Amino acid sequence: MNLIKLLKIDLIKLSNYRAFWVLNILYGLLIVGIPAGVIEFLKWLDRIGEDFSEFNPMKIPVLHFPDIWQNTTYVYTWLKIFMAIIIVISISNEFSYKTVRQNIIDGFSRLDFLMSKLATIFVMSFASSLLVLITCLLTGLIYTPEFEFGDVFNGVEFVGAYFIDLFGFLVFAFFMTVLMKRSALTVFMLLIYRPVELIFISNLPRQLEFLGDYFPLQAMSNMIEVPFPRYAFQEIQDYVVMPFVGVSLLWIGILIYGIYSKLKSSDL
Repeated sequence: MNLIKLLKIDLIKLSNYRAFWVLNILYGLLIVGIPAGVIEFLKWLDRIGEDFSEFNPMKIPVLHFPDIWQNTTYVYTWLKIFMAIIIVISISNEFSYKTVRQNIIDGFSRLDFLMSKLATIFVMSFASSLLVLITCLLTGLIYTPEFEFGDVFNGVEFVGAYFIDLFGFLVFAFFMTVLMKRSALTVFMLLIYRPVELIFISNLPRQLEFLGDYFPLQAMSNMIEVPFPRYAFQEIQDYVVMPFVGVSLLWIGILIYGIYSKLKSSDL
């Protein structure tokens, strides 16, 4: 079946879920609102400290070009659970209400089901990344005191890394939902998986420590490192590490194959 048609069918299903609208609006407000909140926080620091120091917190280039690209995308990666909950609810409902079975009776294949959900995940990830791009661009233009045109897009590749990270996490949420088929359990597992992964990585034997960087969510998070120590004059990774982009894409492929294998072997 045509991919565009599959996407339209899936988006129609999603539009009937109240959680879809609530979580998307909340997610969008957070993306737009976080930079504004940071500015207000810096202004507050400036007000309370004006009698004690000549240091102006507003001069910290958190939202200036080119720092803004890494700073904001790193923060935004912590919000992806909102998007994942949408995916979990929509897919688990397909199983709970036997919509998948009915669709197959009506002529859908398991591959059609997989492709419709992947298309939706792609559109959601792309739309989110576009909003991040516009928000960073406008915020940087407003608050960067002086810049050259070359500075504006220096670091914009972090938005691409953010897209891969978000798309990969949503595919991971898809995989977990297909395994468990219950929304509450899947959301719980998504919330605890990352801490468990970090604990497991931290307890690897010394000779196997290098493997920790290649666990799925760790590899994705390695694309955008924590940027804020730079303001304490510490050295940071201020670029997207391309090998981890490749590892992340490989994990996405593995997860998609795992989803399809599970769908083929399951009694829907």
